[in-house]
Amino acid sequence: MKQIVFTATSARQWAKLSSDVRRRIDRRLTEFAASGHGDVKRLEGRDGTRLRVGDWRVIFYEDQEAIVVAAVGHRRDIYDREDFMSVRFQKTPKGEVAIFPRKDYEILVAKASEADEDAGTARIVARAREELAGGAPALPKDIVDRMANGENHVRVLREWRDITQMHLSFKTNLSPSYISDIENGRRTGTAAALRLIANELKVPLDLLVQEG
Repeated sequence: MKQIVFTATSARQWAKLSSDVRRRIDRRLTEFAASGHGDVKRLEGRDGTRLRVGDWRVIFYEDQEAIVVAAVGHRRDIYDREDFMSVRFQKTPKGEVAIFPRKDYEILVAKASEADEDAGTARIVARAREELAGGAPALPKDIVDRMANGENHVRVLREWRDITQMHLSFKTNLSPSYISDIENGRRTGTAAALRLIANELKVPLDLLVQEG
């Protein structure tokens, strides 16, 4: 079974999903990682694959050892919205004006929508590859799941990096009690403090910020 890893961008998206949606997607994604089968669309001549779970999408690419999740979300939100076709029918005294009958036109729009998803998939994967090539972390799925389930992001990422609170304190000049307070939810941490921690953990700053 291939390992599943997330970019920082897709990890944030994963954490924003409801627990029910995460479970549905998790089941399908894990099945694909184990068997290589599922409701997937592999791009032809371009890099990228998308897993379909109803109207939800997982955009990813694969290497020999891992499935790298580049984005996850609802199909209406996950792509660049400006790239999708906006259709308007105009009524005239002779009826609605359309080049094709509505049924044929809707078939054409469906095909265009699929092509738009293909193009969006390719762009997302290209950005993810660029992000990781620039030194951004690839986060294991169990780490992303811990953060999505509400565990403190600083603690989870510190433990993933195998760094003690004392070592983090030494490297950031923040007191151990201050770091402990952040990890236990007694403090949120200032932007400056979180930036020091993010730099030491080698993760994007906004990955340390917990919503809600």
